[in-house]
Amino acid sequence: MSKVERNGTNGSSGQYRSPSRYAPTPGKATVLALGKAFPSQLIPQDCLVEGYIRDTKCEDAAIKEKLERLCKTTTVKTRYTVMSKEILDKYPELATEGTATIKQRLEIANPAVVEMALEASLACIKEWGRPVEDITHIVYVSSSEIRLPGGDLHLSSKLGLRNDVGRVMLYFLGCYGGVTGLRVAKDIAWLCVNA
Repeated sequence: MSKVERNGTNGSSGQYRSPSRYAPTPGKATVLALGKAFPSQLIPQDCLVEGYIRDTKCEDAAIKEKLERLCKTTTVKTRYTVMSKEILDKYPELATEGTATIKQRLEIANPAVVEMALEASLACIKEWGRPVEDITHIVYVSSSEIRLPGGDLHLSSKLGLRNDVGRVMLYFLGCYGGVTGLRVAKDIAWLCVNA
């Protein structure tokens, strides 16, 4: 989550002074704070293929070879996931090729994504240094969940945001979603005087 504000007012009546490292440039939207969170399961890249083959009981040598080649050519060293042995035990169909699993995947992803969004948001708000009551808008981006009511409403509730906080949710956009979320936040900061 990032807090983007209209420069010059910083979303307040002028009583708040941002630290000098966040000093806004007149006429520009500025990212004043960042928060981040990761899934709890950490998988070193060199363990990924063996773990996948074991957990899915995949016996296809071509798939194993393809995965090994992909893992060797990427610069990714560590992967994070919410998937765990306990989840695979609860949802064995996730390990069966050809089994429709979107319902089960969303049952896993929806709460996990909101918890990560909450963790990142709280870190962002702390770095920002202003009260949660000063938040006017929230742009919620997720590539891993889709539901109504959306994760934006669940996050707003967990943060204790006011009911009149403007919310935008962007779902299933992949990596494109992050940049789009920043653009939407910038547009809100420029167009809404008190944002």
